[in-house]
Amino acid sequence: MAKFNAKNLIITIFFGMLIVGVAGIVNAQQALPKGGNSLETAVKIEPGSYKGGSLDSKETEYFYIADIEFGQEIDIKATFFAANVKNGAWAILALYNEDGTLLAEEDEGFYDEPSLLTISQTYSGRDSGKYYIQTGSDLFKIASYTLEVSLTEPPAEETENGIVVGTETSDDATSTEGPNWVLILGIIAIVGIVAYFLLKKKKTSI
Repeated sequence: MAKFNAKNLIITIFFGMLIVGVAGIVNAQQALPKGGNSLETAVKIEPGSYKGGSLDSKETEYFYIADIEFGQEIDIKATFFAANVKNGAWAILALYNEDGTLLAEEDEGFYDEPSLLTISQTYSGRDSGKYYIQTGSDLFKIASYTLEVSLTEPPAEETENGIVVGTETSDDATSTEGPNWVLILGIIAIVGIVAYFLLKKKKTSI
């Protein structure tokens, strides 16, 4: 009969939970749908983290974020990877308002190191609106890119009675966030190490 080994069991559990945690982080990044080729054909997306496909030279994609409220800030981060590091590529990231007016644009040439472009903008329209996001290659092929889009909560509004109210409490906002995998994995690692040394000490005393 095989002898029970608590040490091996702890190590197995630890690595199993580590793999599950890493898989959760990977799955948190969604596949970015193919964007439209103009503002009129832009594809709707929600705030989140996306993995985009390749872009040919001079190819652009358009997306849009809807239901943006007054005072909300949109933060966009796009990381581009060149298909050929020898030729490099030239990436584009731009933001348009609902009328198609260009609000902000970033572009950069790059080679072996990925290009990180960022844009932030605060919505000033009184009515609910939308933003258009453009990604693309101005020169040479881009192998793939990631797109991260986030929206801050709108500022609290003051009622006629002088009571300040918001669309969402801080507790609600916290509950909508995803799990903190770094913290979870750190706790798992600490528990595993402590358990290992306790078992080792107990075995030595016996």
